[in-house]
Amino acid sequence: MSTKAGPEFGPYYMPDKWCLDRYMYTEEVRGALNLPATFYVRDTTIREGEETPGLSMTPQDKVKIAEKLFEAGVQQVDIGYVGAEQGHYETAKLIKQEIPELSITGFARVWAADWRRDVDRCLELGVAQVDVLQHPILIWATDEQVKELGPPREALIPRTVEVIEYAKSCGLKVAYGHPDVSRTPWEILQEFYSVTARAGIDLLILYEDGYGCPPGVQHLVQKIKNLVNVPLMIHCHDDLGLGTANVLAAVGAGAEAADLVVNGLGDKGGLTKLEEVVVALETHYGLSTGLRLEKLTALSRFVEEITGFKRQINKPLVGENAYIHEAELHVYCIVKGLWEAMEGVHPHVIGQERTVVFGSTTLHGEAARARLDVLGLRHTAQDIEAILNEIRKRLQTQPSLTLDEFDEVARKLLE
Repeated sequence: MSTKAGPEFGPYYMPDKWCLDRYMYTEEVRGALNLPATFYVRDTTIREGEETPGLSMTPQDKVKIAEKLFEAGVQQVDIGYVGAEQGHYETAKLIKQEIPELSITGFARVWAADWRRDVDRCLELGVAQVDVLQHPILIWATDEQVKELGPPREALIPRTVEVIEYAKSCGLKVAYGHPDVSRTPWEILQEFYSVTARAGIDLLILYEDGYGCPPGVQHLVQKIKNLVNVPLMIHCHDDLGLGTANVLAAVGAGAEAADLVVNGLGDKGGLTKLEEVVVALETHYGLSTGLRLEKLTALSRFVEEITGFKRQINKPLVGENAYIHEAELHVYCIVKGLWEAMEGVHPHVIGQERTVVFGSTTLHGEAARARLDVLGLRHTAQDIEAILNEIRKRLQTQPSLTLDEFDEVARKLLE
């Protein structure tokens, strides 16, 4: 006599939490990954997010967002050009005053004649790290354009080392950020990364400006890991809709940190969405990001409120429609308590709420029958058809019926 096996439980299936890709936890898949021992998120919503065309935030707005980020578990935020932009400088001062536990980072521009002022202001503000930032003109501009903007091309590496060594002499932790990595020849990257690693940087930041794809990003991170022994942060734009995939590819290849933005705000197509990456790393990759997942939906809505930029209605995870079920099979499964059939992550995990509605795609009869069974209302095939006909009438003047409205119709016709 055989017995039926019970349900499988594992990292891919956590009852009342998530039910996801079981293959991510097979030896074949996990053996191909090179996950970092530890991982952290740096949020850049108040710097990169502000670069969204048409969006403007006051320093006070940014402090409010920083407070919500800290409540959600973010430990570090990118403030930006504290030497070049007075608004960034004022924001940094306010955040240090209002949220002293939250660490901040600021830029030092390699190409700027007054780069020392950038470093000095970072030191004055007590930043956790100064990002020595290279300019993308290095890759695409002519020699004349490079010279017009800053030092000549042959002086870029010595200047970069000079900035790093000055910042280190001030007692600052230093990151070096190279732009447009997916389109930069390896010979250039190899030279800059080798030189900056020898200069004593604490972090390499890979600025992927939105043109790469996951296999290429993975390959590049692997090459850099073999070249230098320095932690890596990945920073991806979302021009081609590949931001989340590219960040996950980088982390799977060993990147220890990522720059992320709430709701994917930013210039052009925006940047990698914090909420998507954090949930994927926590659930599929089994990495601790330090963030409180249950705060993600409220954080997303708060940033929407402060910035005035609406999220897409069907935005994954935190969008308004992300947990609204209307299709026949969806409603049937949810009403029957089989949430795993139609949801990968349980809504409470990310601070969401589930809603069931009856609409034009919920008129086959199975969902109505399932709901009547839950209500304990006896019914016939004719009863089901009568209920569906009443729903059809109401749908002529409203887009859908709530579960309470369905129950009202059912009780009126059956009791």
